[in-house]
Amino acid sequence: MRAAGLRTWLEAKDPGLRAVKRSARVSLATVLGFYFSLYVVGEEQMAFYASFGCIALGALSEVTGEPRQRTKTYAGALLAGIVLVTLGTLLAVNTWAAAAGMLVVGFAVAYAGVGGPRLLGAATGLQLLYILPSFPPYAPESLGWRLIGLVLAITLLAVADRLLWPPPVPTPFRQRLAEAIGGIHDRLAALRGPEHHQQPDTSSSSSVSLRMSGLPHMQRPTGPGRRDRAAMHAVTLLRGLEGRVAALTELIKAHPLSPTSPHPSAPLLDVAVHVLGQSAEALDGSPNSGDRAPDPDLVDVALAAYVQEREALAGSAQTENDLRSRLRFAVIVEEIAIWTRDLAVATKIMRGDRVDEPKAQSTAEPFWYATRSTAELWFIRFRGHLTPRSVFFQNAIRLALGLAVARLVAGLLDLSHGFWVLLATLTLMRTSLTATRAAVIPAFIGTVIGGLLMAVVLGLAGGDSKFYEIAFPIVLVIGLAAGPVAGPLVGQAAFTLVVALLFAQMAPVTWRLAEVRITHVVLGGLLGAVIGLLVWPRGATGEMRRTAKASLDTAANDLESTVRRLTHRETPATNGQDTASIATHSLMLADSTLAQYRSELRSTPDNVDWLGVLALANEVVRGGQALRRAHGTAGPLPWPAVADELKGLGQGTADQLREIADLVSTKTPEPGAATEPARFSVDSWLSTNDAREVATRQPDPAAAVRVLDIWGWLAGVSFDGRRVVAGVTSPAADSRVAEPHSGR
Repeated sequence: MRAAGLRTWLEAKDPGLRAVKRSARVSLATVLGFYFSLYVVGEEQMAFYASFGCIALGALSEVTGEPRQRTKTYAGALLAGIVLVTLGTLLAVNTWAAAAGMLVVGFAVAYAGVGGPRLLGAATGLQLLYILPSFPPYAPESLGWRLIGLVLAITLLAVADRLLWPPPVPTPFRQRLAEAIGGIHDRLAALRGPEHHQQPDTSSSSSVSLRMSGLPHMQRPTGPGRRDRAAMHAVTLLRGLEGRVAALTELIKAHPLSPTSPHPSAPLLDVAVHVLGQSAEALDGSPNSGDRAPDPDLVDVALAAYVQEREALAGSAQTENDLRSRLRFAVIVEEIAIWTRDLAVATKIMRGDRVDEPKAQSTAEPFWYATRSTAELWFIRFRGHLTPRSVFFQNAIRLALGLAVARLVAGLLDLSHGFWVLLATLTLMRTSLTATRAAVIPAFIGTVIGGLLMAVVLGLAGGDSKFYEIAFPIVLVIGLAAGPVAGPLVGQAAFTLVVALLFAQMAPVTWRLAEVRITHVVLGGLLGAVIGLLVWPRGATGEMRRTAKASLDTAANDLESTVRRLTHRETPATNGQDTASIATHSLMLADSTLAQYRSELRSTPDNVDWLGVLALANEVVRGGQALRRAHGTAGPLPWPAVADELKGLGQGTADQLREIADLVSTKTPEPGAATEPARFSVDSWLSTNDAREVATRQPDPAAAVRVLDIWGWLAGVSFDGRRVVAGVTSPAADSRVAEPHSGR
């Protein structure tokens, strides 16, 4: 009964016993490597690295994904670990060399996290592989045994990962994406069904966002490769499609379609529904999905035919309101088709299919990554985040300084177990001071409790090595599982006891080791907290409002630039860099800030839908790209009055974006009526004398299509801007976990 009760308690704390199984798996690899090295081979250095190599990459790292991906991660970690152990061994010649190496290695390993979750998950363990050999004694002759121990450790981990209670394979991102695409497909198909003409279904208006946001951060394909970029691009496109379907639903509610009269948009919407279904099927993971690539050309053909017939929507309009609704309907349908087409292209890139996209000249173009080499994509990602405004850069600087200072202090004080100081700094330092403080307090208490237990155990057992040999595996399993199951305080106490049992087998120890452990952990935690206080103490929480405002401001500049270019052929000077590239870079930084922001502790709840804010900025940038791609070579509009109206409308919509930027950049946003006038100014050009001429596409059909496309884009931006403002004070605005956009 007691065993059953314990299992029930464990399953309540640890669903599926994942942490317990992981602890048992890592513990078995650690014990086998340690005992074989120490008691069979008889090499303490080999035993030390065999044990701590398993702990570093098995307990302190997060290796996720499919089995083959996890094995590849371990193989890559082994190669990196050989370099780090070698470097640490050679730089241990003196304190200053070791501290300088720690500064460089600390930054490089932490900054490598921009390469995606697999690198980010292994970063803590890799840091430890440099820390371990960087302390005295300076013994380069022992490097061989150290590397043999490391190889043994990672080999045992990789084998155990595949054979012993392997972690469950997460739902593939492609399958989640397929489900989300299917949701949009069903909503759009419902609008086409006769039973939904009068009352379109909007009950799942946020289903895409919620479903995509449910994916743990470490399982998201956020790497710099083509397929990962295409996956995140697809998420962005889905968000845009969700907004367009919502706008279409709102319009149909206000102006119901006749179920008996065919609508000119019907063929294009049918094609969009069909291609969305193709994209979902191509990603759903079924055995035949590899043979069903979506066909974006179907949308291109249908869209061209629809544009030729679009004037029929306006030709019979009797009033300005009627004209407005017909034109808005036409443009929304076109936008849905364009986003569906781009989603099909992104789906093909994710699958590894060949796509016929022209080579992009700028990273601001939609599929610029499709024709770039892998090395170039990695370089662009690393270069793009090499700025103090990137949270990756901030985290790397903060951690590198913390570890370097800790190494310097430990060396100057000649601490006997100085690596414990750095281990405490490494494991307790967080991306914000608030989070660091929350981690340090239970760690200190747990270390004191564990230290007292350590003193009692060492005092009673003395030099009884058999006791340590028997107790070590049992305590190790409990120690590695204690943190995830019972919390950081218990975990730190248990791990302190684990350390005592391990060192007691390698050299004679006394109860004074407990005192050393406590003082070193406290020193390391305090050093990390001090550095955290001095270097970007608020982390992503302090950056979120600034980066969101920068994204909206640069998107507003790009919007104005696009409208001036397409109406008057004006190209504003931007110091050699186009506004789209500037806006795209701002979005990339904001995306990574948002991803970290969701993981940080905050003293007060937020009331801004940051995902919606960044989606709005992304819509502006992507929409401008599409317009420039379609009409970028055209001359000035033949209707000067309409051109001036559109230019003024662009300025008004850009000002709306800037007002939203100012709104979300304050700690206590209070939305007022500042963004409301843009709702009506979007339609201002319809009151001009040229409106009918434009609507019927006479005498210049191409220019008329350009006017309608610009107007529809601005109408969509204004519509989504109002949705963002409405979500600023929504109580559930902060309940969603963000997913990054494609970015650079």
